[in-house]
Amino acid sequence: MSGRITARAVADLVAERHGMTFERFCAPCTRRDQVRPRQIAMYAIRQLCPHMSFPAIGRLLGGRDHTTVLHGVKKIEALMRTDDRIARVVDEVMVHFHVDTSCPVDTILAVQIDAASKHLGALLLARRTELARAA
Repeated sequence: MSGRITARAVADLVAERHGMTFERFCAPCTRRDQVRPRQIAMYAIRQLCPHMSFPAIGRLLGGRDHTTVLHGVKKIEALMRTDDRIARVVDEVMVHFHVDTSCPVDTILAVQIDAASKHLGALLLARRTELARAA
């Protein structure tokens, strides 16, 4: 995949893979069959879009609190160690976005560095534009 990976694209993919629309995916529901995919999306977004804060992820996924997102990310991290099915689903999401999961720490770090550098570049461009307009 070329360009920046968007949180919405990650959420859409996870929702679709679980047979849901994005609207249903974000609905206020506490049933496990909807909560677990949403938590997978929280984890995947955090890994693939490190510029997204916990509150921003929560807003995207139906107005959830940052602590809900933090809990979801930690829950998936724990489940990936013990539940092969969850680990496989997360791997499928990462592979879809062309992220090699065979070396997860290095890959995730590389994605985070790439996203951070793009974010910094956008901030610098915005600041330069502001300064140019002010001059």
